[in-house]
Amino acid sequence: MTENKVPIDESKKNDEGETSLQCSEMTKILKIANIESTDLSSLTKLDIFNGGLSYLPESLADFLPNLKTMFLMKNNFKEVPAVVGSCKNLDMVSFKSNQLVSIHPEALQPQMRWLILTDNNLTSIPSTIGRCTKLQKFMLSGNKIESLPKEMESCANLELIRLASNQLKNPPMSLLSLPKLSWVALSDNPFLKNTSEKIMNQLNLGSLNLLTVDDEGGEILGKGASGITRKILLTNSDGSQEYVAVKKYAASITSDGNPFEERKATLAASSLKNDSLVPLKGQNENGSLVMELLVNYEALGNPPSMKTCSRDTYDDDLKISSKEALALATKLLDVLSKLHGIGLSHGDFYAHNILVSTGDKCIVKLTDFGAAFFYDKNSDYGKFIERIEMRAYGHLVEELLMLMKRSGDSINIEKKLQTLLDICLSDTDDHGLTDLLDVM
Repeated sequence: MTENKVPIDESKKNDEGETSLQCSEMTKILKIANIESTDLSSLTKLDIFNGGLSYLPESLADFLPNLKTMFLMKNNFKEVPAVVGSCKNLDMVSFKSNQLVSIHPEALQPQMRWLILTDNNLTSIPSTIGRCTKLQKFMLSGNKIESLPKEMESCANLELIRLASNQLKNPPMSLLSLPKLSWVALSDNPFLKNTSEKIMNQLNLGSLNLLTVDDEGGEILGKGASGITRKILLTNSDGSQEYVAVKKYAASITSDGNPFEERKATLAASSLKNDSLVPLKGQNENGSLVMELLVNYEALGNPPSMKTCSRDTYDDDLKISSKEALALATKLLDVLSKLHGIGLSHGDFYAHNILVSTGDKCIVKLTDFGAAFFYDKNSDYGKFIERIEMRAYGHLVEELLMLMKRSGDSINIEKKLQTLLDICLSDTDDHGLTDLLDVM
């Protein structure tokens, strides 16, 4: 599609002409989005996928005064335009997979809550990011960012950030020290390269087994930001057959990061032989992960909604007993401690990545290492990484408490889980996962 901005003859331009031009441009955008232009004041969401757009009218806020959500994935924008910041109600914005090389400083305003800039060519973030004090979720994987501005210290409500597959040469300490940060992805950055290789060597792990198995056509077991997992029949080298779970990646760069890094992290985690991790069998020639098939398991929670932003959601009728709550909290704490023991952060420790047996909710599996990364346990930044993931665990404990209270169950277990929660979400840095194990 050609450029959507109509050239302006400055010698003939006047207020009336400018208004006419803006209306014309807005009409084009609405046509691409298949939106009737009858009552634009009520429009709250604009979603244009692969529409060839590279420009937004400067009077966008006047045309769409109540715009709250804007998805412009796979268009041709080279800059996040300033007009984004002039839309006073616009708090969720996506320019995923465009051609971005810059963000206009005025695009970043206090109303921003969720910003998705994955898979672009950004090298830096403007200092005006410090205005975004309501920002909760920031997706930046697959760019060329070398460092983050110190002003990010003002983003005190940031809970999730994806920075995998960038060019960070040093740990982003101003980011890692944020008080509410609970989910972070940092794989495939220069400052972690040597650490990743060192840990894989220490674990004496080579490449994944190469298996001949399809990654299309089977029953879909789950979908996520990084790909689709299906039930596929595998024929082993001895001729025997078994069903396995095969995860095919959506792209070479996903919202979480580089699939190559996920394969390494999954291999390292599987080597721990922990009962709460899914055994890994290998990969196929397309790089799809092949894992043991879990039968009669379901996700504990559902992914975050647009409303909850960075927090999982739960079915209204879901409840768990005190025994189940304590078992889940204990086993997941154990597996997190084991991962941190080798210097591996899960990065996406959420209920929607936790599978529980439908026959016995005390049996649990932690899955999906798409956002995982290796880190130096003995470094200053490493302590921040572990603290961040401990907050994620704390949020899960908080949700387990909520589910348990629906059952009206044991107050003794409630007190123990509340103690865990208080430690995880405290403002001090005096506690680690080992302290939580003592509480259990």
